[in-house]
Amino acid sequence: MCRLNPGYKALTIFLTSLILSFEYNYYINFTIFILAIILMLLSKVKLKKILISFLPVVIMALGVFFTGYFYGNGEIGNSVNDISKIVVTIENRESGLQLAARILAYAGLGFLFVYTTNPRHFILSLMQQFKLSDKFAYGIMAAYNFIPIVRSEYKNITFAYRARGVKRNIFMLPMLVTAIRASENIAMAMESKGFQVGSSRSQYIKLKVDKIDYLLLILMPFLTLYIVIIF
Repeated sequence: MCRLNPGYKALTIFLTSLILSFEYNYYINFTIFILAIILMLLSKVKLKKILISFLPVVIMALGVFFTGYFYGNGEIGNSVNDISKIVVTIENRESGLQLAARILAYAGLGFLFVYTTNPRHFILSLMQQFKLSDKFAYGIMAAYNFIPIVRSEYKNITFAYRARGVKRNIFMLPMLVTAIRASENIAMAMESKGFQVGSSRSQYIKLKVDKIDYLLLILMPFLTLYIVIIF
């Protein structure tokens, strides 16, 4: 999965998710969830990372399942022997499973794309294969590269406050100054490199579209659609 073209991989996952949105069969959703985990493991994503990422998703899915299980649209009756005992129908269980399985399936597809895709390569793929404007592409890349700078400056400001014994931490003004300086440095760096909107530029990294990308783009959505029709 890591070697696939990021843009076509995103399009494949999007089409698969779109097809799943029209189907409420929890067997299919659980199958997609398990398949996503297997693909992540085959792509050498660490098992610990997968488990930590899916922990809040599983908790959310369990919460949705029990909500549908006890408060679904199915008929709820009272037991003859104990009036406080709730009888849960099969429809409620099916409703809970459908909602929980859908959360797991979409989360699996999302994590599969995130953990097997380089963000910079994804933006480059949108530029080269899907003709995204350079203005938006480089703006997104600049914002993405700006996140580690903000994180580092936040730690530096925190340590500076501790060293001076300041109890009331005011981060907005120093972070604003840091953001302005960093944006000016990025703008000057791009101008010094001859960046100009609409001008032709060479690409240091050229992403290609192989036959496997076309094959998965056609095969995976149609296979999902076939399973949906069969079940």
